Amino acid sequence: MRNTLLNIFIALLILMVLSLIIFPKNALEAAKGGINLWLFTITPSLLPFFIGSELFLQLGVVHFLGTFLEPIMRPLFKVPGSGSFAMAIGYTSGYPVGAQIISRLWEEKLCTTEEAERLMSFCNNSGPLFMLGAVAIGMFNSPKIGYVIMASNYLAAITTGLLFHFYKKNSYTNSPPSKNLIKSAFDKMYHTRAQNKKSFSAILSDAVSKSMNTIIMIGGYIVFFSVIIEFLKLYKILDLLSYFISPLFSLIGFDKNVIPSFLSGLLEITVGSNLISQSPAPIEQKVILVSAIIAWGGVSIHGQVLSVIAKTKIKYFPYLIAKTLQFFLAAAYSYVILSFVKIQEENISINVFNQFSYKNAWNLFQNSSLIFTITTIIFIFFAIAARLHQHQT
Repeated sequence: MRNTLLNIFIALLILMVLSLIIFPKNALEAAKGGINLWLFTITPSLLPFFIGSELFLQLGVVHFLGTFLEPIMRPLFKVPGSGSFAMAIGYTSGYPVGAQIISRLWEEKLCTTEEAERLMSFCNNSGPLFMLGAVAIGMFNSPKIGYVIMASNYLAAITTGLLFHFYKKNSYTNSPPSKNLIKSAFDKMYHTRAQNKKSFSAILSDAVSKSMNTIIMIGGYIVFFSVIIEFLKLYKILDLLSYFISPLFSLIGFDKNVIPSFLSGLLEITVGSNLISQSPAPIEQKVILVSAIIAWGGVSIHGQVLSVIAKTKIKYFPYLIAKTLQFFLAAAYSYVILSFVKIQEENISINVFNQFSYKNAWNLFQNSSLIFTITTIIFIFFAIAARLHQHQT
């Protein structure tokens, strides 16, 4: 079986190389689009989260938060309190920052392998900058659509996390409560910092270096899948697949014209979301499909996740099951929300792929940094308030 898969992979690789020779212009344009997307949108959106989270891990801030939120995260999701940091950043940054943080938590022995797999089920999601900024405003020209997509995705992720409460129940361990949680939290943070003999400049240098390596890896996947999608269009493979699944779309009453764009989204969510937004299908159907493929993440994101967890013992299969479940849950939640919230197609069409500029990249970086800072402050205050309230009761 392994040899068969290897032969298929080699054959596809040869076909891709030949395609680069046969269609050089198309491949170049697709690659340029992927590079622009990575350089001016993905990098400024995610880099602050990568660097900031790595600094917090090495300075002990995650240990501080974990001590406070242990009694909240354990009963709900069967994960340690430090998982709250992965949840916060995973819900506010975007793919694959959540997976990156969970991998680092595992490496720092802040969670077990089973707990990391539970965290992976609901803490690696698309960020608000992408859903509200790039998709809703940049592609649909409607902030209301962004809120529908965000609500659907976050509800789907939390629901999946609650369901994975039952994943490997025998691996569940509970930590004894501390009498003085504030003192314990500060002691834990101080002890972690004391163990790290590096200077702050060395820690910052490591954080930037690791973050840039991850960003470059993400860029490679985006460019690769941008070219792959272009070849699938040229060889009419998307049209062939559309023919086979068109009966399913007819059964649920969805427009068949959106199928090729939907299939592209299953591979790469940014390209697919943009194509779906430009299709002639009804706006409600487009929102449901975009919400579903964003929850799924695309094959490109799954490849990035595999790269992130490659050096750990975290298994990929539970994550695959979780994202498949989120795909259907996000579509269902979108359908329910749209039955109460009315949206309409805007006359002005904005193509997000024509908005690349240094100015927009800088604005994205500023917004991303602001969201990271606000999220951190909110979680610190929430942690302190939760523990103080528990002591009073």
